[in-house]
Amino acid sequence: MIRHRITLVPLAAILLVSAAARFAVAVEPDKRPNIIFFLTDDQRNDTLGCTGHPIVKTPTIDRLAAEGVLFENSFCQVPICAANRATLFTGLSLRTHGHNFGEPPVAKTYAATSYPALLKAAGYRTGFAGKYGMRFDKVGAKDIFDFYTPINRNPYLKKMPDGSKRHETDLCGDAAVEFIKSTPADTPFCLSISFNASHAEDGDRRPGFHFQWPESTDGMYEDVEMPAPRLGNERYRKAMPPFLQEDGLSRGRFFWRWDTPEKYETNMRAYFRMLSGIDNVIARVQELLKEKGLDQNTIIIYTGDNGYMMGDRGIAGKWNHYEQSVRVPLVVYDPRLAKNKRGRVLKELASSMDIAPTIVDYAGLKVPSVVQGLSLVPLIQADQHVEWREDIFCEHYFNRYPDWHSVRNDRHKYAVYYDNGPYECLYDLQEDPDEFTNLAADPQQAATLAKMRKRLEWYREAYPAAKQEKK
Repeated sequence: MIRHRITLVPLAAILLVSAAARFAVAVEPDKRPNIIFFLTDDQRNDTLGCTGHPIVKTPTIDRLAAEGVLFENSFCQVPICAANRATLFTGLSLRTHGHNFGEPPVAKTYAATSYPALLKAAGYRTGFAGKYGMRFDKVGAKDIFDFYTPINRNPYLKKMPDGSKRHETDLCGDAAVEFIKSTPADTPFCLSISFNASHAEDGDRRPGFHFQWPESTDGMYEDVEMPAPRLGNERYRKAMPPFLQEDGLSRGRFFWRWDTPEKYETNMRAYFRMLSGIDNVIARVQELLKEKGLDQNTIIIYTGDNGYMMGDRGIAGKWNHYEQSVRVPLVVYDPRLAKNKRGRVLKELASSMDIAPTIVDYAGLKVPSVVQGLSLVPLIQADQHVEWREDIFCEHYFNRYPDWHSVRNDRHKYAVYYDNGPYECLYDLQEDPDEFTNLAADPQQAATLAKMRKRLEWYREAYPAAKQEKK
C-alpha cells in the first residue's frame, strides 16, 4: 500500500514565486515538453467514443487515447466544480484545501505549490483560458499565469464586434491559438484550457437552449434516437438513501432537463453537440501544434471536473457518491512515449488529485511533499508492474446538498452521509456495479464494513483538515 506524502509546507506568508522556486529542479529548456491540459465541465467517464459510447462523436480525443493512455478508473476527488478545480490546481483534497462555493479561498501557501506556480517559477510560460472557477487567498490568476483569458458562459454565445456570435468553446480555442503563437520558440509552455461546456445554461431552461452548442456542430445527432437513461427506472431512485430521493437540488434539476421523453431527447442531442464541439477545438489546437513543429514535444491531458447523472436514478446534476457522479474521463497523450506503450487502457485508480503532480513530474520538477495526489507518469511509462494505491478517497460538502465522504477500491465502495444519521452505504461493485443494493446493514458484510470504515478513517487522519472544514 502506498502511503501518501503529507508533510505540510509552513503556513507563514511567503512570496509566491520564490516559494514555488524552492521545488523547481533545472532541466535543459530545449528538452522540456510543452503541456496542454484540457478540462471539460459536467462530463462523466462514458461519454466519449473511446470509452464505449455508441452515439457521441469524439474522433480527436479517441485518437489521443489510441496513441496515448486511457485511464479506465478515473475519479474526481469531489463532484462539484469549484472544489474540484482547486483540487486540480493543487493536488489536494477538499478536506485539506477547504475551498468550495461559499467557503474561504485556498490558502496562499497552497497557491505556491500549485502546478502553474511551480512551472512558472521553473521557466515555463503558463497560460489559462476559460472557466477559472476557484480562488486562492491573495493570489490572483494573473500571478500564476503569464497569459490569462477568462471566458465564462451566461451566455455561451458571445456577441462579437462585427455583430456575429461566437461560442465560448470556440473562444477558448481562439485563446489557445493566440497563446501558442505568442510563445517564443525556445520557451516551454503549460497551457490550461478549461471549457464551460458541457455545463447546462442554468438560467435558460428551454429545451435546445439549456445546453447551448457551438455552430460547428449544428445538426449533429438530429436523426439519432436517444436511448433512455439506463438507470432511469423508478426502482433505482427508490433504492437511494431516502433523503436523496426528493433532494431539491438534484431532483429539481431533473425536471429542468430530463423529465419527459421529448425534453430528454432534445437536451441529450444538444449536450452531445457540446462535447463534439470541444473535440473540434482540440483538433484545431493539434493542427496548430503540427504546423509549428511542436506536436512531437507537447503532452496533452484531457479530463472532466466531475461526472454527470444525465437522468439516471431520476435525478440530475452530480454531488452524490454514485459512479455516474464521480467517474470522469482521463486521457494522457505523450508523443514521446514508446510505441509499445501506446493505446493501453489502464485499470489503476486515478484521482483528480493526480493531475497536478503529473504535470509537475512531466515538467521535470520535484513534486512537493504537501501534495496528496500521485504522479501518473510512472504508470504511463512503466515497463513492469508499478505498486499503486489500493483505494481512493472522495468527498463532498456543500451547503445545498447532504454532506458525505467515501472510500472506494476495485471491489467495494463505502460512503457516509454524515449530516444524515450518519447514513452508511456499502456496495459490492463486482456483484452490483449499479450500486442498487446497500449492504451496510447486512451481517455477512460486517468484516468488509469494518475494513472500509478503517480505511476512511485513515484518510481523515492522513489528510490534514483545513481550518474552515465543517467536520
